[in-house]
Amino acid sequence: MIKVNLFFEHFPAFNQSYIADMVESLAEEKSVDLEINGLKESDYKSTIKVQLAPSYFQKRLYERFYGLFSNTYKGLSYWEIKWLKNKKQIVHLHHSFLFKYFNGISSLKKINRPKLIVTLRGSDTYLRPWYDKRWLDFYKNSTDRIDAFVVMSQHQKNYLQKWGVSEDIIEVIPASIKVSNNSPKQLDNDRIKIVSSFRMTWEKNIEGNLRAIRNLIEKGYNISYDIYGRGHDIGEAYFIIDKYGLHDVVNIKGKVENDEYVKQLKAYDFYLQLSKSESLSISTIEAQSFGLPAIISDAGGMPETILNEESGYAIPFYKSDLAAVKIERLINDKALYQQFSKAAIANVNSKFTNQAEAESYINLYKRLTENA
Repeated sequence: MIKVNLFFEHFPAFNQSYIADMVESLAEEKSVDLEINGLKESDYKSTIKVQLAPSYFQKRLYERFYGLFSNTYKGLSYWEIKWLKNKKQIVHLHHSFLFKYFNGISSLKKINRPKLIVTLRGSDTYLRPWYDKRWLDFYKNSTDRIDAFVVMSQHQKNYLQKWGVSEDIIEVIPASIKVSNNSPKQLDNDRIKIVSSFRMTWEKNIEGNLRAIRNLIEKGYNISYDIYGRGHDIGEAYFIIDKYGLHDVVNIKGKVENDEYVKQLKAYDFYLQLSKSESLSISTIEAQSFGLPAIISDAGGMPETILNEESGYAIPFYKSDLAAVKIERLINDKALYQQFSKAAIANVNSKFTNQAEAESYINLYKRLTENA
């Protein structure tokens, strides 16, 4: 069995219950001896046992004790000492900023330490290296320290190489969800219900999404539009809603637990997300699992989440009018809409299931340990 440690800030984060589902699938694999560590406790309930960090005093006492009696552990952090003592073969960090916890262990010869894997989710690839020298230095100096980076899409893999990371150590493993047992939808409501779910930040193109809705309203369609999520740019959403006179059309649902949000998806007809930057988009995958055609931007890894012109449409993020045209086409062709709905569910079940993601991780773990 491969002894693997998965390390999280908190397991899982508020809106990432899909990660817990994947880890539960991974834990069922007989070829992996799995241990989960976290810095903070999560409110999300999972069957997975998570070992949390002890108090600062306990950690310091632990570090001093082992550093005093063994040169092997001198200068290493609490977690690094535990990984060595427990003979972990893989340490997989699921939040990229956690790299600061293994500065010591990554300096050891590879033969004397676990294989180190870092998962990158998005902003750590597309945004932070542009303005934060720590990230730029990390990537430039990572080839000999990190055994693999996991990214969400082929586009993210290509972009990461911009910062000096070798293609050979970048693995594309998309985030995933449970297998969908939903039936294709039929469009038979008088009012068309459209949904989006994202952090309220400039990358998500808040105004672009709302302009697409305004365009449909101006064409005379009976539309309701719900946006799930919060963020520091939420004021822009309220401002644009007021500017375009969409108070009776748009509802900002705010921060909702991921499991609760997913339960609501079956009530909608379309998913809309015209992001300017995106490594993938788990929300687009979730929406398709309920048979919702996805109208998305062609930015970043977004197009990799759909079958373009089969389960949705990928268009330039700045073409809100085109997004409206694509939705209009499916509204007026109910047979085509049902075809898209069927293709959306099939797309998710063929590429984005927890089992597929878990198998990809196991293959990566095996490859790294076999080459040790």
